[in-house]
Amino acid sequence: MDLVNNIVNDLQVLKTIWFSKISGDSHKERLENFYGPQADAYDHFRAKFLHGRRGMIKACAAKINNLGERPGLVWVDLGGGTGENVDMMAEYVDLSKFEKIYVVDLCGPLCEVSKKKAQTRGWKNVEVVEADVCEFEPESKRATLVTFSYSLSMTTYILMDWKCFSVELKDQFFEVLIPPFMAAVDKALSYLDQAVGILGVADFYTSMKYDSLDRQHGYLTRWFWRAIFDMDNIELGPERRLYLDHTLERVYEENKSGGIPYVPFLKVPYFIWLGRVRHLGAANGI
Repeated sequence: MDLVNNIVNDLQVLKTIWFSKISGDSHKERLENFYGPQADAYDHFRAKFLHGRRGMIKACAAKINNLGERPGLVWVDLGGGTGENVDMMAEYVDLSKFEKIYVVDLCGPLCEVSKKKAQTRGWKNVEVVEADVCEFEPESKRATLVTFSYSLSMTTYILMDWKCFSVELKDQFFEVLIPPFMAAVDKALSYLDQAVGILGVADFYTSMKYDSLDRQHGYLTRWFWRAIFDMDNIELGPERRLYLDHTLERVYEENKSGGIPYVPFLKVPYFIWLGRVRHLGAANGI
């Protein structure tokens, strides 16, 4: 019976992904329109689809364990959805090592799943926050670990017509059009611990036309996957990782491909990336 229920739930998720038209005037409304109907079935389906998540969590856990008994650790999981990353982290790290864990997401239905999970698991140090990742910051103004698990690709460009702005606002036009993924990373860096902080990312991707050999994709791969994910308002372009490489010192990276549930033969590219503030030495304990 569980097998049948899981298949039915997976098909509901696939129906939403493939056939539902996403609507809404704001990013929050579009997220809730897309994820709301699949919130309860989200974890089971994504466990077979978000292949890089466990690898990213495991790599981050290794960095946290290397810190020993360092007090006051704070983890901010941006776009944390249902709190599944916390569940996964518990397999590698004693969650009590963290003074505070924030699961931040803009999608209300996913946050509700996360809150129920935190209550069921008895996570006393976990706080679920329904907020924009571009605006959130932890109460302590400092985080030891910040993660984006398949959430940077959800922060897409918002195009605006300059004619909509008053004369006073036109001078601020370029500031308004900073891509949200840059704003999300910049905000995370504003509170990432400068000494030992780690920022971890797992996401789908396509390469640049000319990229490093371990990232490189051909034209058809780049075109196909960007077109497919664009239908769900997910942007797979290389700009996100380029910005990560520009702003942080990379300490770990994997580039692989993984299958899609119920879709034979096709494998979608994904990456795992960890970075830290530049100019850190080995003496910091990472």
